[in-house]
Order: sequence, then structure tokens, then C-alpha cells
Amino acid sequence: MTTLQSQSHGIFVGTLFIFALLSPLAIGPSAAERVVRPTWDRTYLSVVPGTSSVEQTSDGGFIMSAMSRGLWVAKTNPAGLPEWLREYTPAGYSQSSGFVVRTSDSGYAIIGTALSNGYVTGFDGWLLKLGAIGNVQWSKTYGGLQDDFLSAGQQTSDGGYIVAGNTQSFGSPYDSSNGWVLRLDAQGSVLWQEVFPAQDIFSIDETSDGSFLVAGAVGVAGQADAWLLKLDSEGRVEWQRAYAVPAGNSIIRDHAFSIRQTPDGGYVVGGDVIAWGSSPYLPFEIPLRSYAWVLRLDSQGEIVWQRLFGGGGFTQHVYVSEMSDEGFIVSGRFEKANLGGPLVGLSGPFLLKMDAEGNLVWQKIYGGANDFLIQSQQTRDGGIIAVGSLVGGSPNCCDNLAWALKLDSEGNVRGCPVGVQSNATLADTSATVTNTTVASVNTNSTGTPTDVTVTAPPILLVQNQCPLRSQQVQEEDAISDSSPFYKAQVIRTSIQQSAG
Repeated sequence: MTTLQSQSHGIFVGTLFIFALLSPLAIGPSAAERVVRPTWDRTYLSVVPGTSSVEQTSDGGFIMSAMSRGLWVAKTNPAGLPEWLREYTPAGYSQSSGFVVRTSDSGYAIIGTALSNGYVTGFDGWLLKLGAIGNVQWSKTYGGLQDDFLSAGQQTSDGGYIVAGNTQSFGSPYDSSNGWVLRLDAQGSVLWQEVFPAQDIFSIDETSDGSFLVAGAVGVAGQADAWLLKLDSEGRVEWQRAYAVPAGNSIIRDHAFSIRQTPDGGYVVGGDVIAWGSSPYLPFEIPLRSYAWVLRLDSQGEIVWQRLFGGGGFTQHVYVSEMSDEGFIVSGRFEKANLGGPLVGLSGPFLLKMDAEGNLVWQKIYGGANDFLIQSQQTRDGGIIAVGSLVGGSPNCCDNLAWALKLDSEGNVRGCPVGVQSNATLADTSATVTNTTVASVNTNSTGTPTDVTVTAPPILLVQNQCPLRSQQVQEEDAISDSSPFYKAQVIRTSIQQSAG
């Protein structure tokens, strides 16, 4: 899938690097024993919107990433203040993007994509292994002579990796996108790989039985339907299904952007439903509105319940994760729609909390029309961490700044007026489920070791947004933060590190 195609339905291709994401929920003490630790609202350096990711670390801090001059990675303490930060770009490449996941050795892995210098091999998939303090352990790229993207993945239970995305180098030469799944060992060498011609893959999750659940979109009768398929440990298809919201006389395009196995062996899927129709100003059909789509499935992919969530215009960038109360937190973004008159609908990034049955608990909008919340998940203290980008004010006027919110379980930052109640609609829907028979094709991509250029911003201003939102903010953080700015350590050297 090309960047242009991604943007055509409101999803920047960098966003796919996050929909994949991808860590099991770390369950701490029981809800009755939890005391939510510091809540905060911070911005960091300038980044590309739609490229952020986060996971909580074992010490209660966070590991974050976003696309900046290179792939920016920051390890913070529980208050969101950096302990170390770096930017990574593989040698021979001019741009890099991806998302960060924790690994079992207390280190991290970056799964993403890099743009080759001079566009010699276009975009290539990229896997970077980091140590606990951000040191490069090894780096490999994957792909052929055309554009190849890795947008999803995680470390597997045996210490290897499962990664997925889309390729133009392998599969059908007549299609701009071919779904791509690679199983790698602990050093990034390819164990097996499969391509699903003419389909899109956005997310993958290892299941409790050692298999893999893949989410994406499949072509059915000339339209895109959400697509799930289960692969066994060797990449063979166990089952595959398409999910489609009834279209009537309209054109509906459905996508599944994130998938996670739930503790009961079922699955939760986050996606979208896009309605297309005629415009009075254009001689062809265009997207008119879209909805976030959450499906709760059993272990065989049968629908338990499903909901559409819409703000009257476009609802985009849907990511969903389970919480310890068996409910779900959904992150995304509203955008107004132009239907030929005044703009209609809500705007701004949102969080939606649902209970275990898919009922509304609360919904809130954070930030403005040009801001993003890409990923959210529960923290071990029962709160929520959410990351995205925020259009900055002085001294960062008009920049898109990396943005992180540490919220309590109700979506609040204590003493800070961030997050307002929204009135979007959460409704049942009745998607149809059909079996599909897409055949996979073996491919021969190999991992190519690369050197990595490691740099850091010459100066980083970490800005506490709360004093800017309210003059009466009351800090409750255990860690003192009396100034709204924290100057992170300056790293002035560029380090060339060889891949292992």
C-alpha cells in the first residue's frame, strides 16, 4: 500500500507502524489495591503526525517513539521526563519510521520502515534491536527493489519476532499492495515468510497456542472488507474471514487496523468503516464519512458483539486494547466532513472507554483539530498512557510535537483541564461474516545487516502542558516538577554502530 493510497482514506502511512503494536497487558495489583501514580500532559520534540508509539517499562516509566529527523526513541521515568533519548537511521537510508516494543532481555525492538538513499530500493522493512540504554545491538532491513513496509509485529514467546506489513517487491506484480508476514529468529534471520497477493495487512498478534492472528483488508466483490486470518506456527492458514458492514446502495470500505487476543482466548479488533458517495462538486465518488469499528470475537472469529463509533464526520486511526476490568480503551481522531455545505462533525483526538459488553463508559476529546492520539493502553497503576502529536504553541509555534498523556482511569489529568466530554454516537451494527480463500505465496526476502547512525537532538525542551492550559494547576506528582520545562541531557556525538 503506497503513502498516497494511505492518505486517501485519512490514514498516514506512518500510522500503520503503530496499529501493529503490540504488547500484552501488564496486569498489576487488583483494582482495589491500585493507587494511580502521577498524571501529566507533556510534549517533546517535533515529529511527523501519526507515527507515535508507547509501552510501559518494568520500572513504571515509558518507552516512546515517533518519526522525527530519524526514528526518535525516548525512555522516560514515571513522570514522563527523559532518562535517555536517541534518533536512529540505518546507514544507506535517509528516513526511518517505526514503533517500539519491549523485549524479554529488558531491551527494545524497533519495527518499521526506512527510505533508501536515492530511492535505490525504495522503502524497505526495518528491524532494530536495542539494549536497555538504547545501545544498538543489531539492525537488519528486508525487501526487494520496490516499496516494502513493516507496520506490525512483536517479540514472540521463543525470543524471535513476528513482523508484518505490505510489499510491492513480492507477490502480485499487478497490485500496489501485497500482505506480507515474516517469522524471524532472535537475530532477525528469516525462518519463513508468506505473501498474500493483492491484500493489505495492518496488524498481527501471537496467540496463546503459538499461532498468529493477522488483521487487514481483503478485496471482496470489488470492495474492501475487514479481513482476519489465523496462521499456525509455520505460517499455514488455519482459517480466514471477511467482515463487512451492510452497504445497501452505498459503497462501504472496511478495514481492520489492530487485533489483540483477549484472556478468554477470543479477540478484539479495531478498525474503520468508510462510506463513499457522490459529491455535488466532483464527477466521481468520494469518502463522505467514516466510523470507528470495534468487534469482539470468539476464538474462531465469530462475532460476540460489534459497535460503530462516529462523530458525524470522519473517525480515524483506531487502536483498541483491553483493560484489567475486561473493558477496552479505544484511541482515534475525529475530523470534520465537507458534504457540500458547512463542515459537519466533531474534530480532535479522542479516547473511548467501553465495558466488557461494548457499552459506553466515557468518551472525551483531547486537543484540537490538527492533533492526534495514536495509541493508548492501561498502565500498571490502573491509569492510561496515550501518545500522539500536538500542534505546539510558543516557543514551538506550529510544530507537531510528540505528545504523551498519563491519565487516571477516568481519562483525567488531575488539576489540569485537558479532555472534554464528547457526544459521539456508539451504536450496534450487523456486519456479515464470510469465509475467504486467499492463497499465500512463498517469498525469498533475506535480512540485510546494516550499520546505524545514532544521534540525539542538540537540545530537547520537555514541556508540561498543564500550566499552559490552566494557571491554577495543582501538581500531585511524587517527582518534583515545578518548572514547565525540563532540559534533557544533550548528547552531542553521532555514533556509528555496526550491526551484529
